[in-house]
Amino acid sequence: MDRIILIAQQLIKEGKTPTTSLIKARLPKNTPLPAIIQGLKMWQDNPNKIIEAPTEPALTSSASQSVSGSIDEQIDSRIAQAIAPLKEEINTLKMQVKTLQTKIAAAQSQED
Repeated sequence: MDRIILIAQQLIKEGKTPTTSLIKARLPKNTPLPAIIQGLKMWQDNPNKIIEAPTEPALTSSASQSVSGSIDEQIDSRIAQAIAPLKEEINTLKMQVKTLQTKIAAAQSQED
């Protein structure tokens, strides 16, 4: 529950209203929804509850993710990674087309 309360407090510091979906996005996938709801209710009852620094790996990685960049930046980065091989293939194909065009032009000039 402390993990959920810490995440809710982080969201408030970021200027966001804690919701189950925002909290769920920062938790491991196997976290059950009823636990998230219960943790959110506990936070609502005492939003300023002091919790020791997180020691759970899932929470510390979630905190470092929010520090490393916004979700948009992470999405942009993943898109760029996915597109990079496609751009490489396009450049290779362009070079092959130019080579073929040069060969065709040379062959046509020899026929004349």
